[in-house]
Amino acid sequence: MEAIPEIEAAGARLVVVTPQSAARAAAWREELSLGSVLVIADPERKLYRALGARRPKPLWVLRPRVAYAGVRALLSGDRFGVTRGDDALQLGVDVVVDKEGQIAFLHLAADAADRTPPEELIAVLRGLDSTATPAAGTEIVKVELR
Repeated sequence: MEAIPEIEAAGARLVVVTPQSAARAAAWREELSLGSVLVIADPERKLYRALGARRPKPLWVLRPRVAYAGVRALLSGDRFGVTRGDDALQLGVDVVVDKEGQIAFLHLAADAADRTPPEELIAVLRGLDSTATPAAGTEIVKVELR
């Protein structure tokens, strides 16, 4: 979420979709002090399915990059845990939607560690028009499991 100022400077807004309930999504948004970020609850995973989001393959947690990402997160102090209603098997999606509502970029995660780096999403934003600044109303939609 460190890239929020850069996203906003590019004329866009970060939108996070989570498979949690509205109450849990609101609590997560508040806990992280996300300010201008729009957090959308999708507990029935309708948007995930519409975008073609995947579920992990068997033994996905044994993939080296997944294990590495987990260890790195633990060492940085991230908390892990699954609570009732969470969908721990839903993989993420990174999407950039242009000002006409068309998908300009779509990345479907292959595993829990497979996410598009923020700088790549910002480069997509900047490349949406010839002035290198997207029109107002452009949004990055990051479908996130939290």
